Amino acid sequence: MKMNGKTFYKVSLIGLINGIMLGLAMKLVEMFSGKQVYQLLLNVDFLPVIGAVPWSEASLYFFHLLFSLAITFSYVYILHPLKFFREWNKYTLAFLTIIPAIMLYFPLSALSITEVVLPSDLTAFFLWSLLHLFYGLFLPKAI
Repeated sequence: MKMNGKTFYKVSLIGLINGIMLGLAMKLVEMFSGKQVYQLLLNVDFLPVIGAVPWSEASLYFFHLLFSLAITFSYVYILHPLKFFREWNKYTLAFLTIIPAIMLYFPLSALSITEVVLPSDLTAFFLWSLLHLFYGLFLPKAI
């Protein structure tokens, strides 16, 4: 894909909408299930320096949106044009792109200083995975 203003805007918009929807869905799931998947999504307390700052929820949500943009731009500008992936179905590639985010459940929950979810909580992992898979379904819209 060529980088022009229209493409940049489209990729940014999809990344932000996707990130916002994932965050809202995680918050709703947390409210109704009691599983702290939204807290896990925003948690940075285990990171050196950054984790020591008492960030507001809005700031943490902003970080989440930046990460969403990075995933979307990676999918569109790095992975999709690679010759190796050129013949792949864009949904298969989106699924493979989102697998690392799903697998982050385990180190994020294990490293968290504040109590969120346990790495062994399969219900929370299922919810985390399902919502991230929905996120991945919309990645191809950015192309």
